[in-house]
Amino acid sequence: MNGCKRILSIILMSVILTGCSQRSSEIMLIENEPSEEQEHMFLSVFGYKADALNLIAIEKILNRFMEENPDIIVNYEGVKGIEYWKAFERRAEANVLDDVFMVDHDRVINMADKGKLADLSSLSTIENYQDRMKEQFISEDGSVYFLPTCISFYGLYINYSLLEAHGQKVPENWSDFMEVCDYFAAKGITPVIANNYASLRKLIAAKSLYSVYQQDTASAIKEFNREPAKLANTLRPGIEMVEEMIERKWIDCAEVLETEQTSDDLKLFVGGNRPFMVTGGWAAIRVKNMESDFSYGVHAFPILDDGSVLVVEGNTCISVNAGSEHLEEVMRLVECITQPDSIWEYCDSQSSYTPLQDDRMPADRTILPATECFECGRIVLGSDFRLDLPVDASLVEITWQMLNGMPADEAVTQLKQLLTQ
Repeated sequence: MNGCKRILSIILMSVILTGCSQRSSEIMLIENEPSEEQEHMFLSVFGYKADALNLIAIEKILNRFMEENPDIIVNYEGVKGIEYWKAFERRAEANVLDDVFMVDHDRVINMADKGKLADLSSLSTIENYQDRMKEQFISEDGSVYFLPTCISFYGLYINYSLLEAHGQKVPENWSDFMEVCDYFAAKGITPVIANNYASLRKLIAAKSLYSVYQQDTASAIKEFNREPAKLANTLRPGIEMVEEMIERKWIDCAEVLETEQTSDDLKLFVGGNRPFMVTGGWAAIRVKNMESDFSYGVHAFPILDDGSVLVVEGNTCISVNAGSEHLEEVMRLVECITQPDSIWEYCDSQSSYTPLQDDRMPADRTILPATECFECGRIVLGSDFRLDLPVDASLVEITWQMLNGMPADEAVTQLKQLLTQ
């Protein structure tokens, strides 16, 4: 890339907070100065992907766009974890959103209603998406307010070496999982590592919604939107499962409250003395790079009576600021980001599946057990964008309360209230 013609700024801000105390902070800036001989248009992209592997893939994609558009300079700013959402909310409130930004289920609902998201339905790359992904982002009126760049999954990381050393088998269903977890708990070893962001709510979805996604899901989603209390009642089995995990000491509540996703949880797992970890499949490459000295794999959740279920969702979703001064150029940028080769580069770097009509699978072999479940359709959508309810934030709140002692019955009651707000 010719540094005198264009610029790519990647800012890495990995700020992890515990309570009010800052534990670590890192800023990385990669910059190439533009030529003074040519005027440039600057576009900004804001996201929550800030790890080195993510940045390499993002840099390649944005470089490709800038090579095709030498008069445009793209800046990418990445802020890791919950700090991204805090910064995002501040920018949204101040009406200083970037041209392109990463979004989640709850924020798409909120911002689309306020007219802050541009309609992407004219983009030619939409036709490349799988039908099940189109169902997620094409509204009833045909408008499109976000596009996923991968299908991520949440699964169970299993330390094969530790199970073998203790004469335990890899669990394939709920009965197996109970037996192994009870064994380690009796030994004084907390079997399941969970983080304070997504682990428990994804387990709740997996346990509760599998039957929903094996039927006429569209009808069920419409019914949930009409009557949120029905969704809360449907999620009860998963909530009761989390309560049971707490009571049987499969998870350490104090530990979970302090464990950051794709950070503290990975360090605990790589320590080698815990059999299971619940987190995203995208962490598999990070675990590998941490050079663990044991054998492991990533599986679907063995929490059904007759087998396992994988939680998947359209992820790293991007939206466009409806108030951007350069909408035409921003639309071209999003088309570049959602081209098949760009999507695949990003997905492979994430150990994630492509949302496009493409049969390529990630090269990472540690996720093969999960992939088998994905290919046979034993899946649940962890965040279904057809739901017009604040599901993610509501489940975060009740799982937090359960970790602080709230019983399952009260959690279901609170969930009903939160979903109707």
